Amino acid sequence: MKVLKFGGSSVADARRISQVCSIITGARKDGPVVVVVSALGGATDVLVELADGTGSSEDRSSRTIETLRNRHHDVLTQLDPDCRSTRETVDSIIDQLHRLVTGIEYIGDCPPAVHDRILACGERLSAPLIAAALRAQGAPAHAVDGADIIVTDTIHGAATVDLTATGARSRDNLLRAGETSIPVVTGFIGAAPQGRTTTLGRGGSDLTATVLGAILDADVVEIWTDVNGIFTAPPQIVAGARPQPCVSYDEAAELARFGAAVLFSKTMAPIRDQSIPVVVRNTFDPDGPSTWVDDGPKVPKGARSLASVERAVVFKVRATGPSTTIAAGLTEVIPQCLIAALAAASGEWTLVTDEDDANAVEDSLCAADLTLDRIDGASVVSVVGTRLLQQPWVAGRALEALGRRDIALKGFVSPSEHSICVVIDRADHHRSLAILHEALMLPHLATQAANAVRRAAHVKGKNGDSTSIQSGGSRRDRNRRSAARPPAA
Repeated sequence: MKVLKFGGSSVADARRISQVCSIITGARKDGPVVVVVSALGGATDVLVELADGTGSSEDRSSRTIETLRNRHHDVLTQLDPDCRSTRETVDSIIDQLHRLVTGIEYIGDCPPAVHDRILACGERLSAPLIAAALRAQGAPAHAVDGADIIVTDTIHGAATVDLTATGARSRDNLLRAGETSIPVVTGFIGAAPQGRTTTLGRGGSDLTATVLGAILDADVVEIWTDVNGIFTAPPQIVAGARPQPCVSYDEAAELARFGAAVLFSKTMAPIRDQSIPVVVRNTFDPDGPSTWVDDGPKVPKGARSLASVERAVVFKVRATGPSTTIAAGLTEVIPQCLIAALAAASGEWTLVTDEDDANAVEDSLCAADLTLDRIDGASVVSVVGTRLLQQPWVAGRALEALGRRDIALKGFVSPSEHSICVVIDRADHHRSLAILHEALMLPHLATQAANAVRRAAHVKGKNGDSTSIQSGGSRRDRNRRSAARPPAA
């Protein structure tokens, strides 16, 4: 069993969807598959604008919605022009979207429950299209609404999945039907116990995939995106960045937490205890480099990759009364922050948050009657790896390299043994990434890791050991899974 997740860039138009269908049908030759899909590329941004633009005119909203309808109609026409039932499904969802947007325009507000229903339309439109495209290629497939199988709490916009309740629904709904037809599941969407639609947060389709992977005891979860895996640094900023052949669960989670967009921050939690690997692959280069995520012995120790949040805000929070006062005031705020560090000598907390969350954090701190200073225009660059605190040369070399290039720090902290973070002026963001990438020899280390994986694969091939996932062999035995190796980089 494989779970295959495809992001918005992978399903942006009819040509790309056809390519996705080829990947799915190829994977199905090796055994059952469950597919998780995001909304068509850019569709969620349009829906966010509709949900948040309560001041927009009705005519403008109607034009936007009709453009969205026409886009999905055009894609369907190219994929399966004779699929009347899917066209009717698209029209029904678009009509519902129109009613929701009209309602929030009348009341001048968009309640969280309605906001989730509007955003969920993107995946509810894409899953039927991809199922229709699969059928047009001769593969039986059907769309599955995530709200029918993913049970969550009632927190709209960032719901938490109830794995026990979801397990019962998912096994019944997916395993039985999956024997004869490919389930194409809407990512990002769940439902509260009362049946109200919820969403898992932007990027939550990754979480849908790993939740289903854990529940269905999948051999692997494949995250298909538009890059060749997880890189040693943001490749759009650092020219020398290289894809990592393998990273650990902890490293992947820390990279996502500190700004690496390739994975959602909560992705690893459901599958790590079951040692189910995640492979990050490129839809447009399926035979190219990819990154294997698990905790096998092949994962090197030390500094591995850089992540960054370019738009960050720093808060310095001081206690003016008893320590219990500041602790109570920070209880709700800290989970929203990237970094929360206490300077014990002064009793001052340093909080770093993404700029998009800064106003909400500041409001919460002010409501708790805490004294604070706000520093805008910051960036956070994080060195991520394994057992970094046991290798002091990593922090030493990073700070020395920045100091030699006159990069002043606004803060320095190690939130866990897997990351070291520097807070810098935003103007130094791009330059700091390049400096640290060079200073920590990350391209060289990535090459070393790739060579080690190749050697392991060569030895395994000579000895005739267990079959890797890439060759389609089954690894249902848990002991064999824990000893599995990634494909050669």
